[in-house]
Amino acid sequence: MTGQYRLIAIAVLICAAIYGVKRWEGSLIARGDAQGAARVQTDWDAQENARNAATARDNATKFRNAERVAHEDAQREAKRLARDAAAADAVRGLRGEIARLNKRTDPYPAGDAGLVACTREAAAARELLGESSVAYQGLAAEADGLRDQVTGLQDFALNVCRAGRPAGLQGVALGR
Repeated sequence: MTGQYRLIAIAVLICAAIYGVKRWEGSLIARGDAQGAARVQTDWDAQENARNAATARDNATKFRNAERVAHEDAQREAKRLARDAAAADAVRGLRGEIARLNKRTDPYPAGDAGLVACTREAAAARELLGESSVAYQGLAAEADGLRDQVTGLQDFALNVCRAGRPAGLQGVALGR
């Protein structure tokens, strides 16, 4: 019977050794998992910090560009208003000249129907010129406003919405 106990003792020792090795292996795996998790977390944090810094730089660039675009828009608006005022002055001057010409007395001898008709036609042509200059001035002012609006929107889209993108991708739309 001692042989049987000996076999049982050896089997128990083998099982204990296997159990001990498995426990040791489990602790090594757990330590490796913890080290890997710490390494992954460190890498993640570094990547997240880099992304936050890049986002902050991009936002600062967008803000500066938005301020610059707003300033340029204000300058365009001031120039447009100055052009509109100069055009309005020119139209007022033209209307004043038309009024002056229409008030002058006829230098032609009375009784000449052809000259009277020419005088009336000239007065009508001056009035039409005055009216068309007012319409042209309004149309030009509106066209200038639309041009400035389109220019401002294009500047905003190019310099603010796409700020912070690599130089080669500035004009490329990203699919998101």
